Amino acid sequence: MALKNVIIVGAGGHLGPSILSAFSSDTRFNVSVLSRQSSLSTFPETVKVYRVGDEYPADEVLDAFKGQDVVISTIATASATKQEHLIDIAIKAGVQRFVPSEFGSDTSNEKAVQILPQYFGGKKATVNYLIGKEKEGLTWSAFVTGPFFELAMAGFMGFDISIRKAVIYGNGEGSWSTTTLPSIGLAVKNSLLLPEKTANRYIYTSTFTIKQNEVLKALERITGSKFDVEYVDAEAQKTAGIEKLSKGDFSGAMLLIRYINTVDGHGGNYALYKPTDNELLSLPTEDLEEVLTKIVNN
Repeated sequence: MALKNVIIVGAGGHLGPSILSAFSSDTRFNVSVLSRQSSLSTFPETVKVYRVGDEYPADEVLDAFKGQDVVISTIATASATKQEHLIDIAIKAGVQRFVPSEFGSDTSNEKAVQILPQYFGGKKATVNYLIGKEKEGLTWSAFVTGPFFELAMAGFMGFDISIRKAVIYGNGEGSWSTTTLPSIGLAVKNSLLLPEKTANRYIYTSTFTIKQNEVLKALERITGSKFDVEYVDAEAQKTAGIEKLSKGDFSGAMLLIRYINTVDGHGGNYALYKPTDNELLSLPTEDLEEVLTKIVNN
């Protein structure tokens, strides 16, 4: 199975540019982008862009998918249910591999899905849909990366570097797996060089497996500043997050994602039960303080 022609759906946002960059820098691939008409994302002039209606009209998407070997979806979690429509078109176009917009927490963990079905339920349903389509010749790979490390350090996991503040769940000793954006891009690209070994399964990557306390100490060393630290009860934060979501306040999702990542048993530290695919995908070993220093200095 040769996978050469790749199209990325929704290549803007936080993750899309890193995946696009990984493919653009490798001459073994031809990469293009499928973007909605209303999208404000811009792309390098060297990359072919297919502009389609916001609801992904079947005829327009089919034209873009024809001749493609791989479809990589990076569409927002809120639009995850639209992927079944894209999968059907991919099959019609003869696409060989579909990579869903799974990137993030391990949605195969039932406890995590139960806590945050609004975010994880659609992703899990998409993978189940892909499993049902294997008999039609479409293969898939779903990437479990943990929180994108750069976003985790931009407030997602309780750290506000600009004001030197940290919100720590429990005692800060809960371990969680996380991957940097460039490594995610590299993982997706390299997975297509090993199509048989990466077909029809979850793929686990982890740049770091760390604790909030470890990040806090590293940030204090790098900045030369003591952070204002607030220790919060994890179960209380879970309750608050669920209550916020029930009232339509989606800031509650962040509280729940921190809970899922830092409280054992919810798949935050998936390296405990799933060997990572770092070696298989030739991912680099990165130094925590070096990566944090770049983030602090940006």
